[in-house]
Parts: sequence; structure tokens; C-alpha cells
Amino acid sequence: MQPEASQVPESQEETPSESQQKTQLEYLLAKTALRIRRSLKPGRILGITVAEVRKLLKAERVIVYRFNPDWSGVVAIESVSDGLPSMLGRKIHDCCFGENWVEPYKNGRIQVTTDIYTDGLSQCHIDLLAPFQIRANLVVPIVLTGEEENDKISKQLWGLLAVQQCSDRRQWQSWEIEFLQQLTTQVAIALQRAELYEQLRTELIERQQVEIKMRRLNRELEEQLLDRTTQLVTINEALKREIRERQRIAELLFQEKELAQVTLQSIGDGVITTDMAGKIEYFNPVAEQLTGWGANEVQGVPLAEIFKIVNEVTREPVENPVERVLREDRIVGLANHTILIARDGTEYAIDDSAAPIRDRNGKTIGAVLVFHDVTQSRQLARQLSWQATHDTLTGLVNRREFERQLIEAIADAKNSDRQHALCYLDLDQFKVVNDTCGHIAGDELLRQVTALLQKRVRTTDILARLGGDEFGLLFYQCPLPMAQQIAETLRQIVQDFRFIWGGKIFTIGASIGLVAIDADAKDLNDILSAADAACYAAKGNGRNCIRVYRTDDRDLVRQRGERQWIARITQALEENRFRLHCQKIVSVTRASRRYHYEVLLRLVDETGELVSPMAFIPAAERYDLMPAVDRWVISTFFASYERYHQENPDRLQEFYAINLSGASVNNPQFFDFLAEQLTRYQIRPRTICFEITETTAIANLDRAAKLINSLKELGCRFALDDFGNGMSSLTYLKNLPIDYLKIDGSFVKNITSDRIDYVMVESFNQIAHAMGIQTIAEFVENEAILKKLQEIGVDYAQGYGIAKPRPCMFN
Repeated sequence: MQPEASQVPESQEETPSESQQKTQLEYLLAKTALRIRRSLKPGRILGITVAEVRKLLKAERVIVYRFNPDWSGVVAIESVSDGLPSMLGRKIHDCCFGENWVEPYKNGRIQVTTDIYTDGLSQCHIDLLAPFQIRANLVVPIVLTGEEENDKISKQLWGLLAVQQCSDRRQWQSWEIEFLQQLTTQVAIALQRAELYEQLRTELIERQQVEIKMRRLNRELEEQLLDRTTQLVTINEALKREIRERQRIAELLFQEKELAQVTLQSIGDGVITTDMAGKIEYFNPVAEQLTGWGANEVQGVPLAEIFKIVNEVTREPVENPVERVLREDRIVGLANHTILIARDGTEYAIDDSAAPIRDRNGKTIGAVLVFHDVTQSRQLARQLSWQATHDTLTGLVNRREFERQLIEAIADAKNSDRQHALCYLDLDQFKVVNDTCGHIAGDELLRQVTALLQKRVRTTDILARLGGDEFGLLFYQCPLPMAQQIAETLRQIVQDFRFIWGGKIFTIGASIGLVAIDADAKDLNDILSAADAACYAAKGNGRNCIRVYRTDDRDLVRQRGERQWIARITQALEENRFRLHCQKIVSVTRASRRYHYEVLLRLVDETGELVSPMAFIPAAERYDLMPAVDRWVISTFFASYERYHQENPDRLQEFYAINLSGASVNNPQFFDFLAEQLTRYQIRPRTICFEITETTAIANLDRAAKLINSLKELGCRFALDDFGNGMSSLTYLKNLPIDYLKIDGSFVKNITSDRIDYVMVESFNQIAHAMGIQTIAEFVENEAILKKLQEIGVDYAQGYGIAKPRPCMFN
């Protein structure tokens, strides 16, 4: 009989080396178990198990027997040393185990064999193991627990884990057995999870199949519904025909005077009936009210003398609908925009229809006219139409209508070779009035300025309020020089205007951008962008002036391009189209195990292409978008950085530098945001370095020093970027508690050929070291530059000669 686990004598006292090894194996057990339990595939679980066990126990072969429900089985997986025969796929012989051999294994029996020839194994076992050169064998069951059965937990023997020594006998240690017991428990748990996952996956697939079937049934039902709908439409058409027939019958019955009078006296529409000569036979009360004539006054009078209608636009008479009915013998409707002029001259907007009256035999014997007052609804419709195209505050055309007419003007300029001009006018000092006196005063100012401008605008031109204090003026058939004269007149009128509110007198101005609309005009966005850029340039030139957009004005074209970046950057932030890249920074003077990177920003444009930061960063800085960009970089980087290091704890030595703009440095709330982000994502501050440029530091010296000190108290580090590119003042350098000085690349890239640049870099390095500051050289593009930096003693190097920027591994 081979000894079981309970029969193995325990060591009286482990040697120090064994204790250390056991501690190490316990750590490896935890690590291996973590890898096993992360997997949801049985094959991978077993693969990790046999590989790790053979490596950790230094065994020559590790195999797993997989049992079938009838207790037959094969070797499902193995890890074996080179040169040894494989047992993979080997079947288990039932004769080797005897009767009722399963229960002991289900109860945790461990088979320990030091030597198959001396440990009393049966010949069947020896014959099974000897052909594979197995000398020592340690077998541990893999047991899965099932549901409760009669207050007991059922157990399933899933398989056996066997650790085998082939070259020699082996004395198995108690900690090795304990290790395997604990490991097989983890394997059993992982296999149960994998089995449960597979069951859930199967159920999910079945549910998806059911959903597909339900969708198919739903489509079939929709098709049936569509067929039924078609049938109902056919039935409805038949009903309509029947209704028309009933209407014909009703019109015949309408001649019955008593019933007709009861009905027509109570309805809300005016009703007039005539004979075949068009003379009035019946006049209901509503008709009396709207026409101003009494029913007793109009009997036998031709309808045309009483029912006077005209077109509300042209004021031309409209043909009487009854005359058409009698002439064409069909139902007719009144033309749109019809006005009824009452006896006293009162005008009513009406809708009406007229139809022939037929007798029982279908012969036309007269006509009936039905009409009602739509004055209020027509006024409401006109009001809604006006509101859709006008600004409610000033009464001017709104932006939507203005852009529609501008599109027509652009098309006209291209097709007819006529010239037009667009004037973009922005009030100066409007914000002062709003902030000082409130929005009511601001609204009144806009109304008064509108009245001023309307007096000087030609009747052919379109004046619109585009929003806020911005106005648009479209000059039709107006060459650019003439438009410039009119714009100057408007500017002078606004300048001379004095706004009085609450005893205060305000002087305002107008910054005007002017652009020609001719055959070369592109589209609406291009024209508006050009006018906006010209207006912005006028404000930049001191306000209260006119700037004409010309394609040869490079400064204006550049500003226009930068202003276009406002919308693009804002949209990129909303659509999360920024990307983080990293560039490695290496130690120059000594070997370092610390990974050092600078975080760089890229933008993915609308076509999916990467955009260099130099294309959009200047515009973002000019138009105050950098605080939002900086916050996106920090929050995105911290979130990704936290996830990455949770999954890669061995990379905790990494060190990242993040650039900050001057706008963020100057923002009092920025430190609170940064501290909240560090806490939220559990970022270790000592792994983060922030960079500000020398120019930013000089422009905001007090705030920069305060921010640096606050962040260093948290544990962060600081670098001064582009040193040498600005003032390079040693006074401010002494007052900034920085950790790194980044020497501007314009000096570094030429140190192999320019003696002055070499001396400058050497001086910067010596000064920094004297202050206890480490140095980083930028633009290190080749090995020759790196060697010069080593001679000088610069601490770190960064550039394409070291490594190019690449997407961050966790981005």
C-alpha cells in the first residue's frame, strides 16, 4: 500500500532554507492562484497549473487526469521535461484502482509514492507507470463541490493532479503536499467558475436565439399588420365614397326648409344658399353677423352684391365661389388670403367652400356657400411666421433668416456677376452697460442702436441681429468701396450716440468687419468666417474701427485660421478626440532603473488624422481654451494611469512629466482641481512631475511659485521647460523651487558644431547643479550630441535620437 497524506511524517523542525522556500512558495501559490482564477477557460487554467507546478516543485512531469462521468478518463494535459515520453491522451485503466476507489479521492485522499518499486504498489500500477519512466509519484485529487444533498455537500471528483519524478526516487515534503492541496482547491474553484461561465454563456446564446426568433415573429406580425392596414385603407376608401354619397343625399335633404333652418341656425359657420341664378334664398345668423346684412334684407338679392371678397395682398376682387359652382357644377374652395368686406367696411379673413345643391334626381337646383372667420388664426400664423424669422427684442431679421438671405446673395453673385458685401458689426463697451446697469438697460441700448442703424440702411439691404451685441448687414448690389463708406457712416453714428440710463451717460463704439461677396465667394461658412475674423481684428486694432477682409492680408488670414480652431478644439473636447503620447527621457550620466516619460498631446481631426500640437496649441492659448485642454489631459491621464498600474504593479517606478499652460498656472481654482484628481485616482504624487515654460514662469512668477510650492507639499515634482528661450534670469530661478531644468533644444541641437551653444549648455548645467537642480537636455537627435552632453555632465536627455513620441501604453 502506498502511504497517504495523513501517513507522511511531518518534519520536526524546518531548516531556515526550507522555511524561506516555503514562504516563497506561499507567495508563488497566491500569484499562481490569482492567474488561474482570472481565466475562464479550463484549458488555460490547467495549462497554467501544470506549468507552474513543474517549475515551482522542480518536477520532471506534471499531468492532470480528466475523469468522465463513467470514471473512465485520459491524461488531459501535461508539462514534461525534454526527452521524456508523453502521457498526453493516455487512458486510465480501471483494473489498477479496484472497487470503490473513487470515494477516498473525493474525500481528499492524496497518494504519495516515493518509489514505485519499494512503496508496495500493485503490479498493475507499476505496469502503468514504469513505461513512462515514473519513479516517484504524488497524486492530489481535484474535487468540485456540488449542491446540498440531505444536509451534506456533494463532491465531484473532476480529476487528479500528478507530480512525477522520473530519474530517481523522491522524498515528498509536507509543505509540497500542502502546496498542492491548496493549489488544487484553487484549480477546483477556477474550474467551477469556468463551468458556470460556460453555462451562463450558453444561456446567453439561447436567449439571443430566442430574441432573434422573437424579432422574426415580430417582423411577421408587422407584415401581417401592414397587410391588415392595406385592407383597412381599401375599406376606408370605400367608406369615403359612401360618405360622399351620403353628402349628396344630405345636400338634397338640405332643401327641406324646416330641418335646414334648425341645423343652419345652430352651426358656427356662415351659411348662404342661392338658386340657380345666384340669388340668395337663405342667410343664417353667422352670415348676418359677418356681412352686416339682415336675412330679411337679402332675400332674392344677387350674392355678389352682398358677399364682397378681395385678395388681402393685392386688394383685387376675388371671383365669387357660388358662380363657379353653378358654372362648373362641382364643389369649389375659396382662394387663400381672401378678405370679406362687411357692410360697415369691417374686414374679416375667411375660409369658405361652395357646393351645388341637387334634388332627388341629381339635378342641380342651386348652391350653398359655407364660410367662417379665420382672422385670429391667420394673424397668429403671420405672427408665428414673423417670429421664426425675426429677433423679438429688436424686430430685426434673426440669424437663421439672415443666413438664408446671405446664401441667396452668394448664389446671385456667382450666377449674375453682381457684387454684394457683408458687414459684421460688434458693439464696443456693451458689456460695461450690461454689467453696470443690468440686462434691462442692455436690451434698451440694443433697441436704440437698432433704431439708429435702420435710419441709415438702404431699403434694399438686410439688417439683422445675429446674437448678443452682434449685428449683420447685407448690402445688395453694393461694391466694396461703397459698402466701406456706408459702414463708416454707421460706425460714426454709433460713436456719436450717447446712451443715458439711471442718470449715467455711456459712450459706445462699433468694431466692424467687412467682406466682399463676388463671383469668387465660396460658401456661407467661408463668408461668415471671413467677416468674423475681420471684426475680431478690428477689435484687436483698438476697437471702434473698420477692418476689410482681403485674402492677401496674411495677419488677418492667420487670425481667421486660429479662430476656426476655436470650434474645432471645442468639438474635439466634446467628442474626446484628443490622444496622449509619451516620449522617453533617459539618464545620461548613470544607469537608472526608473522609467521617465513626458506626456505629449495630439489631436485626431475630423478625417481621423493626427494633428501636431503646434497647429492648435497657439490658438488654444490665444482664445483661452488651454485650461479646458489641461484639465482633459490630467483627468484622462490619471484615470488611465491608475488602471494601468493596478494591472502592472511591476511598473511603479515610472515617472511622468505633464505640461501646464500659463492660463492654468494663473487660475486660482486649478490647484484644487489637481489635488482632487490626485486623490480621486489614488495617484502617488512622487511619480508625477509638472512642467511650465520659462516664459510662463516669468509672466506669472508669484502664482507660479505658489502653485509649485503647493504641489511640492503634496509630493509632486516640477520642471522648468524651454530654459534659455526666454529671459533666463537667475533671479527668478532662485525663487522657484523646481527639481528639473529643461535646457531649450535650440542650444542643444547645435552643441557639436557651435562652440557658443556648447558653452551656454555647459553654463546652464553648472548653474542648475549649483542650485541642486537636475538638468534635462531637449532635441537630442543623435549619438554625437549625447556624447557631448555626457562630457558636460547633463543628467537626462530627450529627443528623437533617444526615442520618438508614441501612444501611451495605457491610453
